[in-house]
Amino acid sequence: MVVSSSRGVFGGSLRLLGANLIIVVPGLVVGVLTAVVGTLLEPAHPLDANVASRVLQAVVQLVGSILGVAYTTGMADAAWRTRRARIADGTRAFKRDAGHVFVAMLVLFALGVVAAVLAPFTFSLSLLVYLFFCVYTMAAAVVGERPGLRAVAESVDIAFRRPRPTLVIVTGIGLIAFAMGAVAELLSAVVLVGPLVAGLVIQTVVAYVTLVVVGEYRVLRAPAADRADPGSTLGDELRG
Repeated sequence: MVVSSSRGVFGGSLRLLGANLIIVVPGLVVGVLTAVVGTLLEPAHPLDANVASRVLQAVVQLVGSILGVAYTTGMADAAWRTRRARIADGTRAFKRDAGHVFVAMLVLFALGVVAAVLAPFTFSLSLLVYLFFCVYTMAAAVVGERPGLRAVAESVDIAFRRPRPTLVIVTGIGLIAFAMGAVAELLSAVVLVGPLVAGLVIQTVVAYVTLVVVGEYRVLRAPAADRADPGSTLGDELRG
C-alpha cells in the first residue's frame, strides 16, 4: 500500500535544512556570480545594447539556473538519503544530470509560455495546472536521472496517480512563495543590507522547497520496500 508522505515532508524538510544549511550555499554563490557577470555584460548605455550582449546575458542566466538546480537538488537528495548534504553531492549531480536539467528547463519554459498565454482565457487555471503537473520535474531529472522529456512525463504521471499529496505540496509551496515574496520585498527596502538579507531569505526558502519536492518525489516513486523500511532515513524523517 502506498502511504502519502505530505503530512510529514514539510516538517522533515525543515529538520534536514536546519542540520544542512550548506544546501543554501550553491544558490547564494550562483546568484552572486550571475549578478556580477550580468552587470559586467551590461552595456554602459541602454542604447548600446545589442543582440550579442543580450544572448550572453541569457546564457549566463541559463548556466546559473542549471548549476543552482543541479547542486541544490543533488544535495537535497543526499540529505534525505543520509541526513548529510555536501557540496560534493551537488557537484556529482551537476556532472551527471546537467544535460537532463537543461532539456527539462527548455520543456518547462515552452509549457510555461503556453500556460501564460492561456491564463487570461482560463482565469489563470492553466498556470495552476502547469504547476500541479510539473512540480516533480527537476527532482525526476536529478534524483531519478531522467532525461528532460521523461522527467516532465514522470512528473505528470506522479501527479495523475497521486493528486491529493501533490495538491498538498503545490498548495504549501504556493503559500511559502507568497510569504517569501512579501518578506523579501520588505527587506529589500532596507538600505544597504536589505537586498543581501532578502537574497539570503529567498535562497533559504528555495533550498527548503527543493527538500520538500525531493522528499515527496522519493516517496511517490520509491519501491514499496524503501517507503516501508523503518530503518531508512526517508521513512524516519517523514514520520517525524
